[in-house]
Amino acid sequence: MKQSDIIPFYGGKYPELFEIERRCMDREGKVIDFLNSSLPNGKILDIGAGNGFTAEKVMHSSRQIIAMEPDDNMIDQHKDLVWAKGTAQHIPFHSNTFEAAYATWAFFFNGIPDLDQGLKEAKRVVKSGGDIIIVDNYGHDEFLSYSKQNLSSDSKMWTERGFTAHFIETAFIFDSVEEARTLLSFYFGEAGQTVEKTTFEYKVVAYTKQVE
Repeated sequence: MKQSDIIPFYGGKYPELFEIERRCMDREGKVIDFLNSSLPNGKILDIGAGNGFTAEKVMHSSRQIIAMEPDDNMIDQHKDLVWAKGTAQHIPFHSNTFEAAYATWAFFFNGIPDLDQGLKEAKRVVKSGGDIIIVDNYGHDEFLSYSKQNLSSDSKMWTERGFTAHFIETAFIFDSVEEARTLLSFYFGEAGQTVEKTTFEYKVVAYTKQVE
């Protein structure tokens, strides 16, 4: 694993902010519901698992999640998960190891120069007939309207690679206005400091493709 392959992420440096994000993002669990209904039983790879928040929620007695994360500061050893250290570009498993693989807001972003290397690796380790699922921002919603940058995923980029898009309407739901301001001002600067509410429309897209 090369250090240059790791995408810098704020969660390891500011765990208190990441805790707010994971607790309040998709608080109704619609993305988790989608993953639970889409993932098969058996051994599943979580690419860029972060602190294991999602892996913990989609794991059950018939489904083992391998939480792969390159950043030591993100790995939460207190969670009852099997951890692996690796990047999307160089997945440290044999070919045809997993029934499926997924990534939630990790690595597969617009403009990543080695995107196709990551997809090639995901396809290599997933068995024929298994799915690859990529969850990202859809955009065109209230939450991302605070951003000066375009943080929406590029649907065309994914459909050109044979993926199907599934849209999920969810929300960021905070415990207080102060909490909302804390996270949104970290994300969006001055615009986030002006919020006066606790719930923000948020649209997500899940791209799925079956490995041949």
